[in-house]
Amino acid sequence: MSQKNNTPPANPIARLLDSEPGRSAAMVGESGRWRLDASLTPIPVADWSLAPPVDEVAAIRRLFAGDVVNASERRPARHPWLRSEGDGRPESIRTDQRRLAETADALYAGRTPVRTLLHVGIGGSDLGPRLVVDALDEQDSAVDVRWLSTLDDRALTRLLGKLDPATTGLVVASKSFATRETLLQAEAVRSWLGSDWAERTWAATSQAERAAQWGVAEAHVLRVDEAVGGRFSVWSSVGLAAAAGIGPVRWAEFLDGGAVADHSVRTDPSGALAGRLAHAIDCLMRDHGFGTLGVIAYEPAYRRLADYLQQLVMESLGKRVDADGHDLAGPSSPLVFGGAGTDLQHALFQAVHQGRQRHPLLLVGSADPSGDARGFRGEQLANLLGQARALALGRHDDDAQRLLPGGNPVITLLTRRPDARALGELLAHFEHATYLLGVRWGINPFDQWGVEEGKRQAARFRAAIDGEQRIDDPALNDLLAWLNAPESNPPG
Repeated sequence: MSQKNNTPPANPIARLLDSEPGRSAAMVGESGRWRLDASLTPIPVADWSLAPPVDEVAAIRRLFAGDVVNASERRPARHPWLRSEGDGRPESIRTDQRRLAETADALYAGRTPVRTLLHVGIGGSDLGPRLVVDALDEQDSAVDVRWLSTLDDRALTRLLGKLDPATTGLVVASKSFATRETLLQAEAVRSWLGSDWAERTWAATSQAERAAQWGVAEAHVLRVDEAVGGRFSVWSSVGLAAAAGIGPVRWAEFLDGGAVADHSVRTDPSGALAGRLAHAIDCLMRDHGFGTLGVIAYEPAYRRLADYLQQLVMESLGKRVDADGHDLAGPSSPLVFGGAGTDLQHALFQAVHQGRQRHPLLLVGSADPSGDARGFRGEQLANLLGQARALALGRHDDDAQRLLPGGNPVITLLTRRPDARALGELLAHFEHATYLLGVRWGINPFDQWGVEEGKRQAARFRAAIDGEQRIDDPALNDLLAWLNAPESNPPG
């Protein structure tokens, strides 16, 4: 029988708060529309104040200069150019962004017959645009945007059964225009739309010839620059449905917010929100051994942020070797999880509060409760602040079952108003933080060979399932034999 224990383990966060006068002020940083507070973490003030490594400053310079930063594919990473109004952008980027804005404006204003716009994409071609619309849609667009990502025949059938094909449009978002999940759904929608489908269909892709072969009219193919990675592509024509859903004013403000983040990180890499985020994650993983990061949104507009960051962070940094092919000696990607704050308080928070493992958490919210007639925003903020203290500092109780050990590192990230500029700034800072972590850890964040291999294997197995080829795989062959055997009725 286990012995009762109501003595909590030593809490380094509480110890630092006691031993470092002025800690609460020293570990707060402001960057544009955002305020970050890392005082409820085990990072000492001395470590928090370290200057960035010299190679980070040089890496930021290379990124914005358009130098090759994706070594394995010998490409630059041009996503910051998509939100810049400077003169340094190539004319092709300017043309792409102008065509995106013009097409989105026509859809938003109702100058097309489209009243429901189906966006078909997956991964980076879905998560970013979906987050933008969920956060910024004011229900003032002529089009209602719907999202198709997961292959779900039942859900697609139900959706199409409620729509009129004559007033439904289609956006096929696929940089390669070869992503099987996307094309399968797009083909199903194309068949349903009828013979005039091409008049209401647009493609966002870097492969114009493939889109044309599929049947998309040349005027409806919106280019994605080859040097813009999928998970960094929300600012590109991949964001067409998002721009149409929120309108030209908010879309321009979203891009402007991203440009503010770009200016911030170029001017002050360590003081910018991106630098602070990268430094905090690096310290928590490298110095304190944490392997997870919870992203918890106490501003409902950001409830899809964790989904977006799962791909941005984990697909970028989930590597076992560095950019030179050597085994990593230090950390790689944290496992990102999360969702909506008050929902998760009634789900996974119990395990974080009292389970045996500690988890770093990033709590994101709005600091201004005004303008909310029902008082919901103030309640969200109160929950964020209360949970931050309980998660990090815990609670003593003589009853061991009621004791909370604390010790979960908590970073709070607050904006006054969750508007379009704030969202653009936040997402751009996360992009830069991911890049900076890649620089710190020697990882190329712009390739994803594991994803590519998974797709290749899936194609082989699909051919075997369809009977087109045989694979020497005992487990698969046993599965196919079971599927082809007569189904037996269980007793009773």
